[in-house]
Amino acid sequence: MLAAGSLSLLGGGMVSCDDFLTVLPTDQITEEDFWQEKGDLDNVRAAAYKQMLNCTGKILIWGELRSDNLVLNEMDDASLKNLQQAVLQPTDENFDWAPLYTGINYCNLVLEKGEAMTVPGEEVDPSFRRSDWLPIKAEMYALRALYYFYLVRAYRNVPYVTVSIRTDAEAMRSKTPAVNGILILTNLIAQLEEAKEYAAENYGNSQDNKGRFTKRGVRALLSDIYLWRAAMLEKHADKDNDQNLVMPDGEELTDELVTLLKKESYEKSLENCNWILDDYQAKYDKDLLDNPSSGNTADKDLLYPYLLRIMGNSGSMSKTNVYDNVYYSLWGSKNSSESIFELQFDGSENVNNTINTYLSLSEGTSELSPKKMIGNPALVVTAVNSQSPSPSRGFGIGDFRLCETYSIVPNSSTYPIHKNITTSVTVYNSENVTDLSVNFSGSYRLKNSQNANWPVYRLSDVMLIKAEAIARLADPQAEATAEDGVNGLNEGFKLTNAIFQRYNPGMQATGTAGATLMSDRFKPDYATASPAKNAADLLKLVYNERQREYIAEGKRWFDIVRQAEASNDFADLFTTYIDLATNVKNRLRKIDAFYNPLYAEELKVNDNLKQNPVWDRYSK
Repeated sequence: MLAAGSLSLLGGGMVSCDDFLTVLPTDQITEEDFWQEKGDLDNVRAAAYKQMLNCTGKILIWGELRSDNLVLNEMDDASLKNLQQAVLQPTDENFDWAPLYTGINYCNLVLEKGEAMTVPGEEVDPSFRRSDWLPIKAEMYALRALYYFYLVRAYRNVPYVTVSIRTDAEAMRSKTPAVNGILILTNLIAQLEEAKEYAAENYGNSQDNKGRFTKRGVRALLSDIYLWRAAMLEKHADKDNDQNLVMPDGEELTDELVTLLKKESYEKSLENCNWILDDYQAKYDKDLLDNPSSGNTADKDLLYPYLLRIMGNSGSMSKTNVYDNVYYSLWGSKNSSESIFELQFDGSENVNNTINTYLSLSEGTSELSPKKMIGNPALVVTAVNSQSPSPSRGFGIGDFRLCETYSIVPNSSTYPIHKNITTSVTVYNSENVTDLSVNFSGSYRLKNSQNANWPVYRLSDVMLIKAEAIARLADPQAEATAEDGVNGLNEGFKLTNAIFQRYNPGMQATGTAGATLMSDRFKPDYATASPAKNAADLLKLVYNERQREYIAEGKRWFDIVRQAEASNDFADLFTTYIDLATNVKNRLRKIDAFYNPLYAEELKVNDNLKQNPVWDRYSK
């Protein structure tokens, strides 16, 4: 299961390691004597989260760098050049999954020991009972599921281990074979369905509420996994390891069951998204009731009033020197009201090196040095060159996310990423964000952006997951109707376009008298659109909006893999959803090619694993 380099982290009965919390001082106490109070369990629980911080580099490489969001800036990194060219070498340590399995092992250890410590009537710590344990169990189920979810999205079929490994010898003996990703996701769903009932709602402070799994976080993850399971259930002609698959309940995965599970998965994804959105609305209503004169009052009549707005509900605000309060809330101040789960970095004990290694490095209060990757100019050119207000792909001239994401310098065709590095953004001209586009009213983060949090789920994720589930549930040619309800196509368009609208405050609806920038995406009812909008239109819209929303967050390539799985139509994928070079597309003719190769060192340790057949030729 584990590469040799990770074994030392698990050996000797949890030997202390400088990279992790010291969870067991083996020179002073035996493991049997360690698990005597809740604080011991909390130390290992915290280590399980901390290990995820060490995985952000993998998340960015696997989920972002193969996509069309970024291009190479430094040409001396052979592994990244191969990645961008879809030539994936099994010897490349970027494909070493050991850091994620180390985190899974921590989760397994907490789950085992927490259950044993709280047996009713046999509690080892009188102040730590089963009722205290259940919320911790829920968050460990969720955190372990997140680790596995990244692995399934990156490799599809991986070893699935739910017991802790404490010694090198145990790890060497395990040699766990890979399990089909559909089965893994099905198991994760069952655990999260249980966890959502007893997960914590409030830990008492913002950092824990956003940095640990709560009810919202569990349901956000669950809705995403449902979406992915449905996509992966699509049968592929060149994918024989899904044939005759037996589900965890013993039922054979027949065509009839596939149809049923796909529909059920999309419906369950919707159900969990609706729960989160209803929770946001309830808390918004309560806050408004408790404080009627709050700043939220102006937005109360808007759709999704809990969605932050740059200029509020008033279009009369100045269109020049507009302070981007949404960016500051999401990225500048961290742990915003829209945040659901984000990895917590403080820049000292927990250091984020991923941004300044792969994206950009701040070298002063107003200087930015691009590193290995920069923004793809193709996403910027529609705004800079053609002055388009609402392109299907890329940024429009009035989209604040253009200058939230990139450092735009006049007469330059290089676009360094400064998202999550600068603390605040002011736009000089809301009708043309490329017009001397950004003014830092604050400064860059602490040197190297080492205290920048890493977002996993926020409100926009839930809205766009729901919109995608709506689109996939419907027949592709089905058209939006006024009567299709809160889970219908009309609602899907409204969810997606609400996110676009808040980042384009200088734009008005088509036909508005005197409007300089106009877009037909601001309709109150998409059932009346001409030409009529259908489910296929919604799915394309969702994907293009996700690309604008999540650049440099490790999500774009995973989105493309999901569409490849769900559609089984690569020709349409390469014309409608992503723009790749011809030689890259030629290497993506099978679904296996969208996934990572297994790390060569892993195959040496575990002879029960088989290399991804597409990349096996590089193993010879």
